[in-house]
Amino acid sequence: MSEIVANRYAKALFEVAEERNSVDAIETQLISVAHAISENEELRRVLLHPQINSAEKKALVDKLFDKEVGLEVMNLLRLLIDRKRELIIDEVLEAYTHMADFKRGILDVTVTTAVPLDEEEQQDLAQRLGDVLGKKLRMHVKVRKEIIGGILLRIGDRLYDGTMAGKLAGFRQEIKVGK
Repeated sequence: MSEIVANRYAKALFEVAEERNSVDAIETQLISVAHAISENEELRRVLLHPQINSAEKKALVDKLFDKEVGLEVMNLLRLLIDRKRELIIDEVLEAYTHMADFKRGILDVTVTTAVPLDEEEQQDLAQRLGDVLGKKLRMHVKVRKEIIGGILLRIGDRLYDGTMAGKLAGFRQEIKVGK
């Protein structure tokens, strides 16, 4: 549920950022704020505390971030506080970054293999996938021995399973169904 709400805030902020030609600057500011909140346990406690009113929380946020962020991000923070959604800033940042990356033609791809890929293999895979998809890729590489062999790709919301474990699971299902 909070993901849907975070997407709405991110979309509104992104539209303002596009109008003002400041997509990158606002992303940098969001990263700074999200990092500060996630790294500071005391700040998170204050933002979550039910007995601290919105005005006090906004005053604190103004004091902490006034010099670091622009009006757009500051207004977002104030709005989140007013709506008691202070701690969805990470989700807003994630949604905003996806929108900004889409505009930049960058696609996040998670590659999972049974054995580590060396740098050359990673670059080759990124180049081939990028050519097929017509995008620049930001690759995240993971290793999971239980996939036995092959490759598991997550591109956006889609999962492409070319692993041995996935094929074996498919065979098991076919045997159960009796195809």
